[in-house]
Amino acid sequence: MKTAILCASIAGMLSAAANAANINWQSPLTISGTADVSLNGTLVGTWGPGDDWGGGNRSDFFPVNGVTFAAYGSGPFNSFLSASGNDDRYGSYANPGTADANYNFLMQTSIYSYGSSMSFTWGGMTPGNTYELEFWVHDGRNSVTAERSETLTGGANISAPLAYGFGSGGLGQYILGTFVADGSGQQTISMSAFGGPDIGPSAQITLLQLRDITPIPEPSTLAFLGAGFGILVLGFRRKNRVA
Repeated sequence: MKTAILCASIAGMLSAAANAANINWQSPLTISGTADVSLNGTLVGTWGPGDDWGGGNRSDFFPVNGVTFAAYGSGPFNSFLSASGNDDRYGSYANPGTADANYNFLMQTSIYSYGSSMSFTWGGMTPGNTYELEFWVHDGRNSVTAERSETLTGGANISAPLAYGFGSGGLGQYILGTFVADGSGQQTISMSAFGGPDIGPSAQITLLQLRDITPIPEPSTLAFLGAGFGILVLGFRRKNRVA
């Protein structure tokens, strides 16, 4: 029995390691406008909170910088392989007051945890490709809720804290992280939230975006590789003729 439990534990650890590539996090940035939304590489998937009450306030009705944040998720975010801590949804966070009405609208709805942690695992990525993950969190309703922050973990790397309401304006923050998909084509991120003297922690997600930023070889590089391959084939044929 002990052997079976030990094997199960090892299998669980190996499974967790298999979908947790190290994400290289940049520094968090304060929400400012539509240029926050990255257009690098090719769009793979987005996620935005859906509408729990059957009305029209779905994230996919309000594109920002040409990107539509699909309610309940698109691409790899359409059906998470596993999720924990996503306990509830709230749609009345403070308006960040940017110059874009759609962006302002999206920032007012998030999902959150009743506790300090939340995690998601998704799949469907191409092993070996390089991906860019963009993550937003925003609250800033008042000086109390603005005390909250959270860090993100991807693999062995932990981000700097993202503030839910940074500075006197109460603006949330976003962060970019890049990683190379491992052989499983899966990835896990987890959130660890922090409270303040006046309020407890509550992990939160406002928006997600995933883009494939795998470098594409220059035409000259492809031509060089093609020429090299041709020389190898020609040499092989000549060797066979001599033989």
